[in-house]
Amino acid sequence: MTPRTTHRTNKSKPVRGTEVRGRRNDKGVARYYLLYEYLSGALNDGTIPAGAALPSEPTLVSSYKLSRTTVRRALARLEGEGRIVRRRGSGTFARQNRTPPRLHLNLHDFFADAASLASKMASTILRFEFGPVPASLRELQPQLGQQSLIIQRVHRSHGSPYMLTTAYVPEQLGRKIRKSAVSRNSLLTVLEQLGPRITTTEYTASAIAADAVAAKRLDVPLGAPLLRTRAVLTIERDQLCAVIDSACRPDRFNVRAELERNGGRNSNSGWHLKRT
Repeated sequence: MTPRTTHRTNKSKPVRGTEVRGRRNDKGVARYYLLYEYLSGALNDGTIPAGAALPSEPTLVSSYKLSRTTVRRALARLEGEGRIVRRRGSGTFARQNRTPPRLHLNLHDFFADAASLASKMASTILRFEFGPVPASLRELQPQLGQQSLIIQRVHRSHGSPYMLTTAYVPEQLGRKIRKSAVSRNSLLTVLEQLGPRITTTEYTASAIAADAVAAKRLDVPLGAPLLRTRAVLTIERDQLCAVIDSACRPDRFNVRAELERNGGRNSNSGWHLKRT
């Protein structure tokens, strides 16, 4: 006798439901976000492949012991990010993967490009508070002092996260900055409006592994390689006005520079960033 087998479709298969039920009452964590987090993980790791159906709303309500309003809120967030498509009468489906265009930052035109990037990306402020400066950064930039204004944002383009920035502004200058100002403009713009123009920028780039915060905000695995950049902004007389650390997804963001040198073929002049 041929043994009977049972086939389960993606539409009826719960996604990590026991984990959500076990954690749904975690203090300070919205229930909808836990469901969003697990569905997002299932979409990322292929548990729900591109084009496949997600569990129906009634299935999610029953499996995760959540209200329909909570379930719809989680699905609405995924839909807003362009991760799923909802078809009336048919269900909810994982959207086909689309690679967002790669963003570029040109060091030879840093301020113009930084402003241009800001206009192309949506950003969410995660932190706007005065707090201690990390010891490693304080050693490199003692002008920051023991405490600074910390502004942390996640930047998105086409619904996908590209960059997590953390800016440190010396306390005296930071007291002049309002959250409403940086929510509407880039920090560079706000700093230029407050006082003397920024005259020098020291820019460095390296590689780091994603920590828990970067992994969550940039939607990458813990330990994934990230492009780390640091811009040190100073005004006249080498007065520090800000340090901006950025963790960027290298598959969606890169840094480039054009170099030039003056003179003819026999010139001994060195190379330098191209002036625009």
